[in-house]
Amino acid sequence: MISHDEVVWIIYFVELITGVLGNSFLFCIYNYNFIAGYKKRPIDPILIHLAFVNVMFLLFRGISQMIGVWRQGYSLNDIECKLITYFQRVFRGLSLSSTSLLSVFQAIIISPTSLFWGKVKSKAPNFVLPCGLLCWIFNLLIDVFVLVYVTGPRNNTTKERMNWGYCSLDTDAMSPLKVVIWKTLYDFIFVAIMACSSIYMVFFLYRHHQQVKHIHHTSPSLSASPEIQATKSILLLVSSFVCFNAVSGPFILHIERSKGAISWAYYVSTILSVSFQSVSPFVLLSSDTQIPRPFCVL
Repeated sequence: MISHDEVVWIIYFVELITGVLGNSFLFCIYNYNFIAGYKKRPIDPILIHLAFVNVMFLLFRGISQMIGVWRQGYSLNDIECKLITYFQRVFRGLSLSSTSLLSVFQAIIISPTSLFWGKVKSKAPNFVLPCGLLCWIFNLLIDVFVLVYVTGPRNNTTKERMNWGYCSLDTDAMSPLKVVIWKTLYDFIFVAIMACSSIYMVFFLYRHHQQVKHIHHTSPSLSASPEIQATKSILLLVSSFVCFNAVSGPFILHIERSKGAISWAYYVSTILSVSFQSVSPFVLLSSDTQIPRPFCVL
């Protein structure tokens, strides 16, 4: 009979595999459209980057969990533990910053055509690559403490350590509370940026709806523009990110209070930790008009 733990891990790995396949497919579709020049948009490189970092996050996240579940007698050494934990956190941060960047650029794209916004729109595509590079530099630096204070179970010589499942943090040298506060502040900055750009896009969509309301009455079959459809899909993407992180927050705090002990909160947090990266490609597949319709039924 399948145990409760096995059911949880089956759900987790199905979610993981689905997310890797969905993001890989999305990465190939957007790359093909971008290289072929099919209806190029300023946000396409950001979408390609988002799909890539989501795949990498899911792979690094999955490696550690698969080792823990299927190789019970094997434990990671220091170097393996540091690298896997470090790149997990880096790619999670890149997923967050890419989603934030996506919402900001889409807010710029749909802005009213005026002298000021016209100049901003014309220059915006030139800033996609520099912004992406800044995100990489920032995320590579912000989690550098992992390479110093995180060790594998083979070197747990001190008692004061916080368990992260397959690795642990030296709490004598680095307080777990500082880590949580630092990452919370980091998340808050990018979530605040997403919130501001999303509120602006919602306001724009409401105003646009009011302006064209009479047109829809006279032409019921009139469809929304690609920019409006893209805006709605990005708003849905941002909403899903905020929801998953809001739900997982209390579980992370519970794990912190229990000193990283493996409990039901750990399993729920593990599933929620990959939910956004697993769901996001299907949000885009179902709503992005740039993707051929036959693919959206997947």
